[in-house]
Amino acid sequence: MNESQTVSSTDYPESIGGLPIALDNLIHARSVEDNRREFKAAWNKSTRDSVVRTVCAFANDLLNLNGGYVVIGIETDDLGQPVLPPRGLEDSDLDRIQREIRGQCNRINPSYRPLLFPVLYQNRSLLVVWAPGGDTRPYEAPSRSGGREYFVRNGSETVEATGALRTQLFEQAARVPFDDRRSLFADMEEISERLVREYLSDVGSTLVRGVSFNPDDVYSKMRLSVPLNDHRAPRNFALLFFSDDPDEILPGARIEVVQFADDAGGSIIEERIIRGPIHHQVRQTLNYLDSLGDVLYQKVPGRAEIDKTVNYPYEAVREAVVNAVYHKSYEISEPTKIYMYPDRMEVISYPGPVRGIELHHFASEGSVPQVPARNRKIGEFLKELGLAETRGTGLPTIRRRMNENGSPEPRFDFDEGRTYFTAILPTHPRYRALHAIRESALAWATGNRNGAIDILNKAAEDQPGSGAIAGQIIEYAAHIDRFDLVEDTLDRFETDPNKTEVSQPYLRYATAMVNKGEYQTARRILNLVPPASDYSDLVEAAILSKRARDYTEAHRIFQDVYHQVSDDPRVVQEFAQTKIALARPLRPRNPTKRTLNRQAAELLRRAIHLTDDPVRKAWCWFDLARVLNWLREPNTETESAYLQAISLQPDVRRFRDGYEQWKARQHR
Repeated sequence: MNESQTVSSTDYPESIGGLPIALDNLIHARSVEDNRREFKAAWNKSTRDSVVRTVCAFANDLLNLNGGYVVIGIETDDLGQPVLPPRGLEDSDLDRIQREIRGQCNRINPSYRPLLFPVLYQNRSLLVVWAPGGDTRPYEAPSRSGGREYFVRNGSETVEATGALRTQLFEQAARVPFDDRRSLFADMEEISERLVREYLSDVGSTLVRGVSFNPDDVYSKMRLSVPLNDHRAPRNFALLFFSDDPDEILPGARIEVVQFADDAGGSIIEERIIRGPIHHQVRQTLNYLDSLGDVLYQKVPGRAEIDKTVNYPYEAVREAVVNAVYHKSYEISEPTKIYMYPDRMEVISYPGPVRGIELHHFASEGSVPQVPARNRKIGEFLKELGLAETRGTGLPTIRRRMNENGSPEPRFDFDEGRTYFTAILPTHPRYRALHAIRESALAWATGNRNGAIDILNKAAEDQPGSGAIAGQIIEYAAHIDRFDLVEDTLDRFETDPNKTEVSQPYLRYATAMVNKGEYQTARRILNLVPPASDYSDLVEAAILSKRARDYTEAHRIFQDVYHQVSDDPRVVQEFAQTKIALARPLRPRNPTKRTLNRQAAELLRRAIHLTDDPVRKAWCWFDLARVLNWLREPNTETESAYLQAISLQPDVRRFRDGYEQWKARQHR
């Protein structure tokens, strides 16, 4: 069996039944970093001392990672990875081994006792020794030489704390991370049993299984509380995760999201305050931010796949938000803040990074050094819930996901006094253009035409190569006969070396000319359209050529793109109408005329089959009736097509007039 399960505490009276985390995740390093676990094939004289030294190192918790785990009963390969299925331990030895571990750990000074969990994994008995970060570090243990030494973890090894490691350990000795301290303002009644159960279920812990659930026993096993005189007090991290509104107890334990219409100082579109347990805050924030995003799907010619672009990659946003919640100081009343601007998202936490981390570490080629974390419990719980990745992977993930999305490089910033830290995620360039176009459309619709053009011109200064922005300026300018602006916009766009949506300015210009009936000018502009990379631009160019009465060019483009759009009823209908237009001036006996009309009839039948739009279907039937008449098909087929069009759109006078004229000709 692959799933872990805990041995009943009735079988091992001295054990602590129920491991608070998922054993499978621990063994496979899914939520616990590799340097926070160690495996021993057996408990004997050769492993006894090394286990004690490792427990001592985990208790010293040099990097504030909340200690680590020793799993006894699993061998490792040459790379230090667990060999499965496990060797296991004899059930009869488990009581003895636990007593001996407790006895051996009494040699650690000051007094420190790890938590022991006998478990079953793949039908083999194991013993998990959990050594969380201690409250009275530094701890020392017997050394190999017979004396006593301070031990720490250096990577995945337990080593003596000498030199800089010893200095770092002693500097941290007097400081227990705030999230692991007892609360000075709350009691255990603030802890919600419902939230604890929910968490244990989410992480796959066996503590929540079974009929009985003794809150005091479970809270003790999860180290949610500390003894205080004749009662117990909650730790701060327990309040952050398991109270209904931590912000009431620890002011600032909330997330604020603000959307701005413009840059700093601009009007606020929406402001949202997100409260509740901090892991709920993270999930609600990510869902909210995801709901604000846009997705652009783009079909690329020659490929079955569709390109997908988002304004902010979800994984990058998740890492930025989780890092802010993880590394924030909850001794400070400032909340985590997320500011949404048209061109970027800023995720701000307080204060800045801990000492030892500098700005150059956040450069694209830099890496953040291994320094003690500000919080040691929050990160572990977020990782168990699958909200955070293992340590050191957050920034690379942000960079990789932004790059894969085609977004600009993320930026990171903090001040000299380290009072804040900001992660800046620039929006995808296409969505900066999309925002400007939406804002201008609103201004245009409300009659502020000059304001609409001003919005677009400002956006074009920042993105002169955006064909979408240039095209929208041209469309508006042509509508109000500002052809000087049309030409200036086109010149500015053509000289930019980093053009995108390269067809759009010409297509918008041609559309304006067609709408004004200036077909010759429209055809001249369409001849300037560069080779399109997007088949939708090719389709638009074909339709515009048709509207500009350049049927030969329209037919050529439709033929080139048809195999990609043969399931689009609009395109199929437009292609059919182009063939009809080409056939119309030819002599009746010209074989090309008959070929074009037959092809048009096939396309119209296909469009009828593809579309659910009654208006489009009616016009297809009407065009088909006329083509069938020209082809001299049986009158019953022609009449049926006319009647189908009339039944779908009985109020269209042209359908009835066409039918009546056809009938009159039949009676001559």
